[in-house]
Amino acid sequence: MVTELGDATRPVIAESWRRSLAARVDPERHEAPVVYAPDEVADLRDAHPLAATVPLLEHTLSMDETIMIVTDTRGHILWCEGDNRTRHEAERVRLTEGSRWSEDVIGTNAMGTALATGRPVTVHSREHLVRTCHGWTCAASPIHDPHTGLLLGVVDVSGPLKTMHPAVAQLVSAAARLAEHHLRQLAPRRHVLTLDFLGGLRAELDGRPLALTLRNAEVLTALALHPKGLTAEQLALSLYGDRGNPTTVRAELHRLRAQLGDVLMTRPYRLDAVVRGDFLDVRTALRSGNAGKATRHYSGELLPRSDAPVVREERADLAAAVRKGVLERGDLDALLSFADSAEDAEVLERLHGLLPAADPRRALVSSRLRRALD
Repeated sequence: MVTELGDATRPVIAESWRRSLAARVDPERHEAPVVYAPDEVADLRDAHPLAATVPLLEHTLSMDETIMIVTDTRGHILWCEGDNRTRHEAERVRLTEGSRWSEDVIGTNAMGTALATGRPVTVHSREHLVRTCHGWTCAASPIHDPHTGLLLGVVDVSGPLKTMHPAVAQLVSAAARLAEHHLRQLAPRRHVLTLDFLGGLRAELDGRPLALTLRNAEVLTALALHPKGLTAEQLALSLYGDRGNPTTVRAELHRLRAQLGDVLMTRPYRLDAVVRGDFLDVRTALRSGNAGKATRHYSGELLPRSDAPVVREERADLAAAVRKGVLERGDLDALLSFADSAEDAEVLERLHGLLPAADPRRALVSSRLRRALD
């Protein structure tokens, strides 16, 4: 199995190989999985915010002997356009609609690496981790929501090694910026609500800090976890359990609206904003099977002082899932990151076994392990 790169390898590729191998991608055996059937792809296209940009991207990036690909944020190919011969060749390596090309399932490739880094990238031939992709060169660039900065997906041009011109990478990046400009013209600006509730209580609305009480934060957590909205009765159950009173909840929402304005909507109660949050990032990473990313975002328990049922349940679910992923992977950096956010004897024992005796961190882990076992 090929597991090493030469000294001349570009840092972006070397780092991608390390991530891919840590995710246990086998360079000799792995193939991109086909996740969605054609009818499911059609449904995903209809709902995807990049759908409006595809005609522009196709017109800009139409070239002989190449294919243009647009993915979602998890690396699923939703659009694949190009000449029939190249598309036929692409199907042999599963460069086809419905397949997934994130680094954690198919290793280093332009689409997956652009998603992982948030930057344009070109991957040439043997820079692909998986051997079956060595006959291809691909250039990809992320596309972000022009109002919120949130990643929407990537656009990619792929072709057989002999057909790709060096200027393609610049053209792909320019096309991504054109797509973002097009989206800016199509949609009005939305509010951005940022909730950082892991290990603390911090929130911003359009960059302005919010002075929230713990109860405010509990309400926002419930609404963030239920983007379609909740009734006063449902919120009362989420916040207070069986003893909840909808009248009390309505009073809390009235006070919260003084800070959020028209972001807090009624019938049902919901948030009219792009909602970002550290606990939401962990949740998303876990659902996509990316334990490493989940651990990096996990900086502590969700609202540690809260006793609201909705928070208690989510807190327990996140902590258990991150812990399981960390222990299963056995990755040193992930274990260290989790140990910083939780005093867990099993995690500390694993760290103690992995750290060399000469590593100064081992003594600190030993001290913490003794306290955890007392």
